[in-house]
Amino acid sequence: MPDASPKETDALPLPQKERKEPSSPWYALRTFHCREEKLEAWLKGLGLACFIPMRYAEVVPKEGGKPRRTLVPAVHNLLFLQKSFPSRRLRTLMADSPVPFAVLKKADGSAPQDIPGPMMAEFRAVCDPGYTGTLYLDSGEADARPGSRVRVVRGPFTGLEGKLTRYKGRYYVVVSLATVGVLVHIPKWYCEKLPEGE
Repeated sequence: MPDASPKETDALPLPQKERKEPSSPWYALRTFHCREEKLEAWLKGLGLACFIPMRYAEVVPKEGGKPRRTLVPAVHNLLFLQKSFPSRRLRTLMADSPVPFAVLKKADGSAPQDIPGPMMAEFRAVCDPGYTGTLYLDSGEADARPGSRVRVVRGPFTGLEGKLTRYKGRYYVVVSLATVGVLVHIPKWYCEKLPEGE
């Protein structure tokens, strides 16, 4: 029996135009000791746009009681910051921050890695915590999974491109960015295979 598709109403993806229109690039920041939310609060206090991939989890309150369904970081020590300021200000932010952080750099280590705005918009869409079919893996593990390049042609993620892979008996489209690989559950018949090299 084919696996059921997640309800389209479960997802609240960003509008298609936001995935394609030019916008400011983003930085990927690495924090330490699970302090990404504290860093986010400080940066937002400065008027800067940030994004942390979140998911719902059952959390037991510190004071006791029944577990509550709460939004928590899907991946610890990772935060994205929109580059809406001169590059030189990044050093000032690193020096003034109450939370130590590092900026992910290009492969050659020469400069911070810029994540294009449309790519970030698409990533934010697949990280929507309201969508019930999403898994998070280390990017190395996600990229190593076998699969074919596809484009989604039906459903709320129409236009999304990634690698179609099978994981624990279900089909997922893999999207990797920075240190995280996102596996979003999309039925195989919602996808079309891309020609080699596209």
